Amino acid sequence: MGIKSSADIARILKEKWDKSKDKEDWRVLTGMNPKGRYDMFIGSSERFWQLKMEHTDSNEVIGFGLEVGKIDDDIKKLFGTGAPVPFSLIAPQTPKKANLGIIMAGIQQYSSDSTHSLCKDYISEKQAKLDDKLDSEIERMSSDPVLRRKYKEQKERERKSYL
Repeated sequence: MGIKSSADIARILKEKWDKSKDKEDWRVLTGMNPKGRYDMFIGSSERFWQLKMEHTDSNEVIGFGLEVGKIDDDIKKLFGTGAPVPFSLIAPQTPKKANLGIIMAGIQQYSSDSTHSLCKDYISEKQAKLDDKLDSEIERMSSDPVLRRKYKEQKERERKSYL
């Protein structure tokens, strides 16, 4: 399986989760990378996937992902590190189903150190391909004046400190 949109990955994950007999073994690990983008890893008892996302507006995210491979004991240990926090992901579906979306919600572990370790030590080649794909899509979006304005506004909101 190659690089797919976050909506496609969400659909695949939903189908696999629905068929899974070991739902309690599923885990989510999220963290922010040095570029300020989110890496989300979702793992079942046997396999795991990565989603890489960038906020383009307060309610919009562009993202891509892929199936990384089999999950082993070291990776399972990384999935358990960090602080537990709620997560949610809304993945809109194709234009034919404009009013449909896949909503995933639950508790994840949040650890930028752990996600960075996964990216660097376990999946660096695939990670680089995801980074390149996301960078090229952000470049494409920045040629659109409306999207460029929304993106700049979102980045400005993220820079402001919260009191």
